[in-house]
Amino acid sequence: MKKWLMLILLSVLLVGLVACGDSEDASSDTNDAENNTENVDNENNSEDASENNAEVEEDIELAQGVTDSSIKIGSVGAQSGVFAAIGTPYYAGMDAYFNTINDQGGVNGRTIDLIKIDDEFMPDKAVSAMEELVYDEEVFAIVGQLGTPGVMATMNTVQDEGIPSVYFGGGAKEFTEAGENFFPVQPNYYYEGKLMSKFAVEELDAENIVVIYRNDDVGIDGLEGFKEGLNELGTGTVSEELAVNAADTDFTVQIQKAKEADPDVVILYGLLGETSGLLKEIEKVDFNVDMITTYSNADASFLAIASQGAPNVIKNLHVMGWVDATEESIAPLATAMEEYFPDAPLNAYTMAGWVAAETFVAGLEAAGDNLSWDGYISAMNDLTFTEGLAPEISYEDGSREGVTHMALSKVVQDDEGNFMFEQMTDFMEFE
Repeated sequence: MKKWLMLILLSVLLVGLVACGDSEDASSDTNDAENNTENVDNENNSEDASENNAEVEEDIELAQGVTDSSIKIGSVGAQSGVFAAIGTPYYAGMDAYFNTINDQGGVNGRTIDLIKIDDEFMPDKAVSAMEELVYDEEVFAIVGQLGTPGVMATMNTVQDEGIPSVYFGGGAKEFTEAGENFFPVQPNYYYEGKLMSKFAVEELDAENIVVIYRNDDVGIDGLEGFKEGLNELGTGTVSEELAVNAADTDFTVQIQKAKEADPDVVILYGLLGETSGLLKEIEKVDFNVDMITTYSNADASFLAIASQGAPNVIKNLHVMGWVDATEESIAPLATAMEEYFPDAPLNAYTMAGWVAAETFVAGLEAAGDNLSWDGYISAMNDLTFTEGLAPEISYEDGSREGVTHMALSKVVQDDEGNFMFEQMTDFMEFE
């Protein structure tokens, strides 16, 4: 069924699992009590078992940042400067979720305390912030670190210490191979590229394809994934690979070459700045072609900017998405934001922060009271969840791909002139 998604509703996410109960222990105690009426030896056995269970519980050494009443966690991300427009709503979403959980009594009686440090989207500041959180604040986990440059710069520290790191605001393929204590959520660009090829071929009947890509991890990972997807599908050809840089403002050459190739589909694998610039040039030369761009552009802020320079051709644009953002699915988030941050926007970044928080809590619920780092990581390794904003995420069998179910939407314009995304396909994996 097609879904109309308001501009604020599309971009990133996941969560929630329930901790194991004590039903087996309760059943065992009941059976022991019945047997005690027949044989006093069973009473001794039961007492021995209880003592052994107590010893096992005492053997669990809680990790740093965990007390009987609280769990202290940390995050590093931009909260000032140019990228505050991302970090401010992002962290509002995280805080809204944790506030909701804390007001309900926390997780297994423990409230969650989040310490956020601003790195201004600068790698050197991210490194010092990470060291402060891990060594000085002694947090239990890193949750929702924001921004690929900072994550890359701090990866060695997180790897060396073995501290759990859940959700990072970036899609570099390298994150999927960072280690057992890393738990990506949002799709990586390589996998997205593969699935993008499937949509291009099967939904848009593409045979001749031009890829215009940002010349860094974002675009290069996406391009390689796209080509691998075509290879596995056994159809479709990339006739042109055209690179752009993040600082570019003139895209005349790339669009001229793309138009001369006469493609069925153009892939725009870049972020807001260069993608909106490319669309403006496409509009200028009246290049009428279907296009697909990455989920990183599936947000109201992108449409607001890009549509100004390309009000006609933007309606040929399709976007990848991995958030099942319906009125029902975002209702808990909307309620929490109204209560705790009534003046903050509810947008893709807010949802991303919410998902980062709920993913972390899913692991806490699964781990129960076994809150050593090994205990938490072990619980996350058994986690598969399908009830959050993301359609499904699983870390079973060592998987670190993050979300693998995505849908394709198209930019449309309503009768009042508002641009929005209309979902075209179901959520699916690359198969």
